[in-house]
Amino acid sequence: MQKYILLIVLLLISSFVYAKSDSMNTKSMKALKADKFDSEALDTLEIQINVGKKILVEEDKSLPAAQAPVPSSEDSKKGYLVFFRNYLYDVNPYSNPLKSEIDQKELKAFAALGEYEPLLFSVYPFADLTSCKITLSEFVNEKGNKLPLSAFQVNNVIYSPHGIKDDPIYIRPTILEKAREIPKMIQGIPKTVWITVKVPEDAKEGSYKGKITFAPSGRTATEIPVTFTVLPVKLLQPSDVSWSPIMAGSWDFESLEKQMVSLKEHGMTGMVTNYLEPEGENYDDFTKANKLMSLAKKTGLTGEFALFNLHIQGLSTWQSTFGLFGLTGDKLFSQSTYDKAKDVIIKTRDNAKKNKWLPYIFYLTTELGYLSVDGEQTYNKAMKCAEQYYKTAREVEGVRLMATFNRDEELTSHWDIPALDEFGMNGDMFPEFERAAKKKPAWICFIGNMDRLERLGHGFYMWKYNIRGIRPWFGQGNGRGKGKGDTATLVMYYDNEQHPTVRFERIREGVDDYKYIFTLSEYIKRAEAEGKNTSSAKKVIKAVTDQIPYSHKKHTKGFDYLKMDELRFQIGQEIVKLAK
Repeated sequence: MQKYILLIVLLLISSFVYAKSDSMNTKSMKALKADKFDSEALDTLEIQINVGKKILVEEDKSLPAAQAPVPSSEDSKKGYLVFFRNYLYDVNPYSNPLKSEIDQKELKAFAALGEYEPLLFSVYPFADLTSCKITLSEFVNEKGNKLPLSAFQVNNVIYSPHGIKDDPIYIRPTILEKAREIPKMIQGIPKTVWITVKVPEDAKEGSYKGKITFAPSGRTATEIPVTFTVLPVKLLQPSDVSWSPIMAGSWDFESLEKQMVSLKEHGMTGMVTNYLEPEGENYDDFTKANKLMSLAKKTGLTGEFALFNLHIQGLSTWQSTFGLFGLTGDKLFSQSTYDKAKDVIIKTRDNAKKNKWLPYIFYLTTELGYLSVDGEQTYNKAMKCAEQYYKTAREVEGVRLMATFNRDEELTSHWDIPALDEFGMNGDMFPEFERAAKKKPAWICFIGNMDRLERLGHGFYMWKYNIRGIRPWFGQGNGRGKGKGDTATLVMYYDNEQHPTVRFERIREGVDDYKYIFTLSEYIKRAEAEGKNTSSAKKVIKAVTDQIPYSHKKHTKGFDYLKMDELRFQIGQEIVKLAK
């Protein structure tokens, strides 16, 4: 019977690896070895695949199917070709470039002052390549002004496996490692080079032209023409919107400071964290919490910080639901526990006031809708208990409280209760959520996929639906290879450095989309106060907003996610007009 099941799976999946010889020879496994993926983790992964515990899948349905490229005579001499895929789409070890990606011959991008912007190219090797150097020419605009080479950070995009529990394993581009040279590229396995540009605050406007050169040892080099346009404006930072990764933070303060710098560089404002909790038997020692908040100020984070140490986490049964003080079930859902939490809230408030904390909020419950699995009676009981917890916490003056929901009915019946200052949803948009977000600060808990939806969901989508906070999953990225099972990792910490991930870069672009449209809205207000005509700018905002789809959890058929750069550029042009 098992043989028949294996046969069926083989027919359904393009590549199913279950034998040692097969797993060793896939492009995915070769890519991991070329990128020197943690050897212990790699051995474990191979064992899992070889004994059939996991499935290694080599397929990607996000783009049209493409055949392996046939080299031209020039490509054969070089031993490779260069192609250009938008950063919202992965280049996997088994990806084949599309014709349009091969035909493209140059890179164009734009950014505002102080903004980060990606420049990418990928290489498809027809032979093994070694000592692949990436160099940049001068970038000069029409008036002879130059962008400093320090504005360009070259990164090698490192592959790692993604998949947890019984999920199939995909090998995906994950980590950005600083590198001016890539030691080896293996025949038939494409590799992406990701250049992050940070426009200097004092850069002069104009279109800067330059070249990126890719030069493998002993091979003909390829020059890639680049036009990079600098807009003469600086994006404004909204004061009432939070981009706060959940499970971020640490009491390893050396790595924490580097983590916070990376968060700030990627547009984050705060974090959802347990590391602002007090220590001690009486919950009155805030030494570490205050140090964390001091580092947040030092690194430029502005908040909001959601305190997660007093939250109740819903699961599928009453007894498995857990939370504050390590309690579960009846002991968790009790007035004595709520009163104890109230005491901690008071102490935290007083300490925060004394030490001038950045904006913060107490995160009380999340995903209690899961208890509906245990039956409506259990669910209804949990709802009443949660309401009593909110009511008890609300007795403390001068604090803000929030809860997030994962069931439509749960949100509908709770978002407007007076005890909660903010609320969030762990599901997709629906009419009551849309209505509620116009009346009370609302959060999105998760974006549906760690791809192009990350940019949409963290930017234009938040603007259209008046979302005031989002809590992207921070992940468990401590050590290269050790975060292999966590597909949502934002940064990987190893070699005493925080390494951003592809996902985090996509999120930053979403945050910048929001800043563009927010900046234009602020310029419209200023212009109208001065009696200027703003009709063109208003039309652009409406035209952009009208195109944004209803879902942040699923890909919307008919919406071209690659148009987001075009939408941003239209907004940028209107900002420039009003800034003059």
